[in-house]
Amino acid sequence: MSNRRPSTVAGLATARGYASGPVFIYRSDGEIPVPEYIIADGREDDELLRLNRAREDVHRDLEGLIAVLKERAGRGDVRIFECHQMLLEDESLRRETERHIREDRLNAAAAVKKTIAGARAQFARMNDPYFRERVRDIDDIERRLLKTLTGYEHNPAEGLTVPSIIVADDLTPSETVQLPRELVLGFATNGGSTTSHVALLARALAIPAVCGLGDITSRAEPGETVLLDGTNGAVTLSPDEGLRIQFEDLVRRQREIAEEARTGKPAGTLKDGGEVLIYANVHPGIPLAGVTEYGARGIGLYRSEYLWLDKETEPTEDEQFEAYKRTVIYAGKIRPGASATIRVLDIGGDKLVRGISTKEANPFLGNRSIRYLLTHRDVMLRQVRAILRASAFGKVKLMYPMVSCIEELRDAATVLEAAKRELDSEKIPYGKDIQVGVMIEIPAAALNADDFARYVDFFSIGTNDLIQYTMAADRGNDAVAHLYQPFNPAVVRLIRETVAAAKRHGIQVSVCGESAADPIVGIYWASLGVDVLSMSATYIPVISKILSNLTRADLDEYAKVPDSMPRGSTAQEIFDACQQWMVKKLPDLQDVFL
Repeated sequence: MSNRRPSTVAGLATARGYASGPVFIYRSDGEIPVPEYIIADGREDDELLRLNRAREDVHRDLEGLIAVLKERAGRGDVRIFECHQMLLEDESLRRETERHIREDRLNAAAAVKKTIAGARAQFARMNDPYFRERVRDIDDIERRLLKTLTGYEHNPAEGLTVPSIIVADDLTPSETVQLPRELVLGFATNGGSTTSHVALLARALAIPAVCGLGDITSRAEPGETVLLDGTNGAVTLSPDEGLRIQFEDLVRRQREIAEEARTGKPAGTLKDGGEVLIYANVHPGIPLAGVTEYGARGIGLYRSEYLWLDKETEPTEDEQFEAYKRTVIYAGKIRPGASATIRVLDIGGDKLVRGISTKEANPFLGNRSIRYLLTHRDVMLRQVRAILRASAFGKVKLMYPMVSCIEELRDAATVLEAAKRELDSEKIPYGKDIQVGVMIEIPAAALNADDFARYVDFFSIGTNDLIQYTMAADRGNDAVAHLYQPFNPAVVRLIRETVAAAKRHGIQVSVCGESAADPIVGIYWASLGVDVLSMSATYIPVISKILSNLTRADLDEYAKVPDSMPRGSTAQEIFDACQQWMVKKLPDLQDVFL
């Protein structure tokens, strides 16, 4: 029993929820000893044979893992390992490794290590956090190949026999998914981010997680009880009895709220019977079963780019169609008339996908998203055809990202009409009433909202990018992350104008950015008149619980809080005032949103 005083380590809130339990320190395999030597002249073919056999062994291992995961209902993490299979067979990586063997006469293990080092450096240089995290995929494949080639064996999870908080430096996809689910209460890692595999898998499986804790592996003691707060991003070490009792109350409340989401009124129902629709954000690789489990009433954002990211090449029209069709059919089972909003390819700039995009000097202001598609109309036409075909199986909304001007909307409409003509001529059915919308994520789009509304059926506000572009601050950059301010008056003004424009033209408006899931910020967007809040499914119960205790009159009152602040108030001061209003209005729920 530790005699240390309680201490709290702050990190990144990456998967909402609370967990308490003993620490299990997960020590990764560490550096695999790799001999490096020059092979004898004429022995190159023998070394290539060893390499190919290792590839085959790893491929079989991955096939076995995928087969096991597919047997477990709702396991969306299968796609991660299908991606690993593609990396294993990647032609450029294969050729480079074979070149090191044939020309440099390196042994197979050393050749693999040298090739992967180059690929790792290329990914690490990318600005986009999703792609930086894909280094973990590269690491995973390297470790599998090197273990096979060297015979290295080590099981870091040996000794994990009771449900525990997994404390690690970081985890590869294989390490994360191969841990026994019933023994994992939560994740706490030194590194990682909100887009890491640990974070993505934890959210999909409803396991609380905190990443970016710095040195948690050296501060936590094996076996000691810790309190993990995945909602606020904190881990408490050596908690005393008082802290434990307080935390257990939070855990109990979490269970109650999740149960209400499954058995209570439809998500987003207000106290006086009004409603704010709550939808789920999904992408390929996330189990759709969780959408209904947490009470979502539709799919408000399907991130189609993950089909490209997982394949690293353009998926065929039929591959896209099958993925969209599955999602649309599932959405229709949620409730009668439920829709799935499919966003067309949101990629480009520094999101490098072989054959799809190129590196640019200023990628965030470059040829990305709708701009890329309109300069590669064959790619856009194939995707739009696939989405239209899927619309024959349920209600689909088609959405364009990163739009800044009317010209882009007109050009996109031309491609859509061309796709419809082709399908008509081929007698392929599609939904004739498919709705078209636009993401409002650039200040110009918010300011042009009145004009945009004449061309589309709905708006979806992407607060992640809208805030970043308004503030000219990358929230992934620690030096300027404090400028990522949802309550900055400029941001609020843009969103108000967008909502007002939607209302004037009688079209629906939603928020699909991460701020929709924030109990203080998301409810404020609803108070402005946003019709739909779309978020990761695991966040739905908390937002629904708060809304169920408010009336429309309450929301109208809440909307006025920022206006009541003195002119020149900071974003933090406005946030604090909104939080204080919420505490006063719903004192019994303050543990949910503080």
